[in-house]
Amino acid sequence: MNHDPSENHLENLLRGLAPATASPALAQRVDEELKLDMNWLGSASRRPRRATRWLAPASWASLGAAAAVAVMSFMPAPPPSTSLAENPAVLPVATIREWEDVQNDGIHYSAERLPEQHMTVISRERQTWIDPRDGAQMTVEYPRQQKLVLPVSFQ
Repeated sequence: MNHDPSENHLENLLRGLAPATASPALAQRVDEELKLDMNWLGSASRRPRRATRWLAPASWASLGAAAAVAVMSFMPAPPPSTSLAENPAVLPVATIREWEDVQNDGIHYSAERLPEQHMTVISRERQTWIDPRDGAQMTVEYPRQQKLVLPVSFQ
């Protein structure tokens, strides 16, 4: 590193700097703030502490869990699980509903003489399952027709 005489002079000047002393007004304000904070802390410590309400239920729950573990450790082991070939269950994969048509059946009035919008929704629902034994995919598709009655508000 190249030591230039001007750099040493600057370093010596910086080393000679000392922080200014705090003014008496600042010291008094800091003391007052600290006393105020100590008053807050003192009032918080004077309040009676309430017992923890969750400790007793948690203790009983852990005791019950320990009892269940102890009982299960003395039970005989279950037989080996059956293979997927013996279990003919299928697993659902997806359900998709596609709207094919929406028909506006107009506005009708109910028995209470309130207007209602009547709609017919024609859709097709597709459900897919998979057989985990061999990966076969089964899809069932069926049409649906729903009548909807919606409230009407004229403004």
